[in-house]
Amino acid sequence: MTRIEKARRRVTVARYAIGITAAAALAGFAAVARSTHPGTAQRVATARTTVTTTSSYDESDSSFFDDDDSGSYSNIGPSGSAQPQVQSGAS
Repeated sequence: MTRIEKARRRVTVARYAIGITAAAALAGFAAVARSTHPGTAQRVATARTTVTTTSSYDESDSSFFDDDDSGSYSNIGPSGSAQPQVQSGAS
């Protein structure tokens, strides 16, 4: 066997070893991901804790959705004396 043939043989063996290692790593990663995923992991009984929070936000100060007592939304649309733009015909 020549040196070239030996080198080719070593490259072939290395390629197979890399492929097998990569496949094993992918399978291991998939197994770990599946076992730890919340949708498929076994349900573990945990102690329940209650968290209470207080908010300093006052909804009465919000004016974003407040009505203007007129009952209509007259402020929606073009302002001033702007006329609607109507395009007729095809160009």
